[in-house]
This record gives sequence, structure tokens and C-alpha cells, in this order.
Amino acid sequence: MVPVDPVALARKINDSPHILLHGHDPGRPKGQVLEAALFETASGEQFVAAILGYYAEGDVLDFSKLDVDPAESVPPPARLPVLPEGGWIQVATDPREVDTAWLASISQDAPLPIRQTDLSHNAADATHELIRIGLIYLAVVWAPFITSIASEAGKDTYAGIHKWVRKLLGRLSDRDNPVLDIHTHQDGCQVSFLFRGKDVKVHYAAHDLLPAAAAQAAALIAKLKHRGLPPRQLVYEFNSGASIWYPSYVVLHDNRIITDNTALIAIEQLPTSLSLGLSRGDVLTPVVRSIAEETEE
Repeated sequence: MVPVDPVALARKINDSPHILLHGHDPGRPKGQVLEAALFETASGEQFVAAILGYYAEGDVLDFSKLDVDPAESVPPPARLPVLPEGGWIQVATDPREVDTAWLASISQDAPLPIRQTDLSHNAADATHELIRIGLIYLAVVWAPFITSIASEAGKDTYAGIHKWVRKLLGRLSDRDNPVLDIHTHQDGCQVSFLFRGKDVKVHYAAHDLLPAAAAQAAALIAKLKHRGLPPRQLVYEFNSGASIWYPSYVVLHDNRIITDNTALIAIEQLPTSLSLGLSRGDVLTPVVRSIAEETEE
């Protein structure tokens, strides 16, 4: 379990919204923690209890009714600024699922310093291995054809991150049932791009289309904010058959969820493998201002 003081745990849950995930899968939200509280027994034993809320189909928004096209084609930006100094790559895994030797091997030749965080899934039977890679958004939206970078050294850093991620995707074939989460932030919204399984050919195809998906995500976030629906979290999945990235769901700041796939949140029988995705310490994904602000400078 996470070695954290109960007072701090209750405060953390109440201060930062925690989504309930099925099997700790970031692509399968089932609800959220509504409120947590600290209690103490007569003998001095402390424990935290919480009220859990599950998503219901009738409370879910969908893109079509909002007159929002989530699959609107958006080209990546024509130019990007130099990446901010002092950047890093965040790697987060549960050490009971992903061994340290494999983590050490993927950390070699990284173009930026690696900061590692231990996740705590606490699953009795892990159905997959979640590997979360925190990257600055500018690096996710960069594509090899973007040549307008403020300096040659800056261009090399972008290219180095791109090459490292592609090499990492190739190494997923070493794992049993991996889910790689490219975890980033854009304009106040946390965005995830999920790579599932061990098919390296599919992963390379998804990686080639990732900059366009990242540009689409930025446009979707801006459009929802303009509609008065500021998003807090946006999750993308890759459809290998159609060879496209698509937004699986959006969580708004008012805690409502937007998805066209109501089966995603359906609960015929309460699952037994719910998790909160707690981490051992703070997870600090590199963040800059919105890409629109960066490219205007």
C-alpha cells in the first residue's frame, strides 16, 4: 500500500479528483471518489473511508448532442519554440508489475533526464502492466517535418525525444500485457494517448499519427472551453483497423463525463478490481502553457 499519513491521504483525495478505474486501466473509467474522511478508533487506530460515485448512462454527455466533431482533422503546428530548459521525462510504474532491469534498459540513451515514480495499483491479479510516460506537450505534438525551431540544438532535442519514444514502443514486445500511457498536459487539461499490447507494427503506425492526434486534442480542448465546458482529462485510444486516434472520453471540471461509447462506463455488476491510481509521492509531469501561447511568442 502507499506509505502515506492518513491525514495527508484524506486531504489528497479531497483536493485532487480521483477517478475510479476498472483494473487500473486509464481507458476504463467507472466513477470517482466523491469525498473522503479520516476516522480514529477508541484505541487510536486511524483509517480513511470514502464515498464512491459510479457513472450512470443518463448522466453522460456525448459529442454528437454537443454538436462537437471529436475527429475533426487538425494539422500539427508549422513551427514550435525551443523546449524549456530543465525538462525531464517522467516514468511511472508499479514495481510489482514492471522490473527494474527493464526500466533501466529503456532509460539508456534518453535525451532528457528520467524521473521515476512508483505507482501503487494494489491489484490481486494484475491484468496488464501500466507504464506511464510523462512528456511535455510540445514534444508530443512535434513531427519530423516541422523544421521551424528556434535553434538547431532545440530541433535535435525534439528529434531525440521522438526517437526515444519510438524505441520504447518497440520494447513493449518484451512485456506480458502492456498499456503505455503517453501522459501530458495542454491548456489546463491532462491528456493521455494509450498504446495497448505488444504489436510493434501497430505501435509504430500509431506513433506516426500521434502529432496529428495531439493537435486534434488541443483543438478539442479549446473548443470545449469555448462552449463553457472546460475539460480536466482527455483520453485517446488508437483504432488499428481504421488507423486513427480517437477521443475515448473527456472528464470535465464539473466532474461530468463526455463519451460516445456508453459501454465504456456501463456497470451491469460492480467490478471487483477498482483502483484509484495512487502514487508513492508526487507525480510531476512536465507542463508548459498552452501550445497556442507558446507558438505565438
